[in-house]
Amino acid sequence: MKILIAYATTEGQTHKICKTIAEQVAEYGHQVELLDTARKRRDIHTGDFDAFIVAASVHQEKHQDEIEVFVAASKEVLSAKPALFISVSLAAAFEEKIPDANSYVADFIDRTGWTPAHSLIVAGAVRSEEYDYFQQQILEHVVLGDRDDFQPDEAQEFTDWAELTKAVGKFVSGIEKQKRGQT
Repeated sequence: MKILIAYATTEGQTHKICKTIAEQVAEYGHQVELLDTARKRRDIHTGDFDAFIVAASVHQEKHQDEIEVFVAASKEVLSAKPALFISVSLAAAFEEKIPDANSYVADFIDRTGWTPAHSLIVAGAVRSEEYDYFQQQILEHVVLGDRDDFQPDEAQEFTDWAELTKAVGKFVSGIEKQKRGQT
């Protein structure tokens, strides 16, 4: 089976997540191709793939424009084949912000017109050492809501790798079962 992992990343955590997923899927014996939607590649033909994983991070309550363009342009094939949408956000790291993380997925679906068969919210990371003063203040007071349990001047990864591995395994296993049922 040939799987395309198309992604958009701003600070690199979504790329790290997709690279890890690609390694996992390859270990299952499938062909995997990673596509950074911010780079213009004309040699990708979505029709050549059996399944898709689309991943993007959320910044300022929205996924990247380039992933929305990719999905809108590929909506027909994405809807016709097994697909998983992964939304990476800091909101997914905090129980009280899970409704926000889910609303970002709903907004993405509204904007692109694509309803993925499967979606998953995944906690991202904070690379606060890379942020300017204004970004630090937004992170600390708006995004994190003055939390006591987080040091905004330190990098911190919130991704639950075991849960992500389990979810991707379940998705791929479902595709394999579906394929076996068709043959």
